[in-house]
Amino acid sequence: MKVVDAGLYSKLTGDTALVALLSAGTPVFNMQTPPNTSLPYVVFFSAGGGPDNITPSDLRSMVYGVKGVASTLTAAANIDARIDTLLHNNSITVSGYTNIWLARETEVQLVEDAPDGNPIYHYGAYYRIRID
Repeated sequence: MKVVDAGLYSKLTGDTALVALLSAGTPVFNMQTPPNTSLPYVVFFSAGGGPDNITPSDLRSMVYGVKGVASTLTAAANIDARIDTLLHNNSITVSGYTNIWLARETEVQLVEDAPDGNPIYHYGAYYRIRID
């Protein structure tokens, strides 16, 4: 949902402590990183959800994955820790809605091999976002 994407992006890029953990600029991306993006960075993406259809209002429950991606496990974990501080039991601004719930639900960690053979670490979580 575009308004939730915008709220997450604003929350993540607006935090100087998080941005300081990332590569030059503000490398926070929705769904996909541009080619040749320097590590470390943050990626977030919609993982499901939608209207609850239990009230006449536009109550929605969505899950977003948010993760730090870095060349070391420690760096990725530090990014995830800062993301957790920003999001878990906090709120984001969602145009046209009230954010009534934002909580960390499930953690994810994985490692992949870069084309040069070096590991790339992903460390993050899925967050439940409820808006009305």
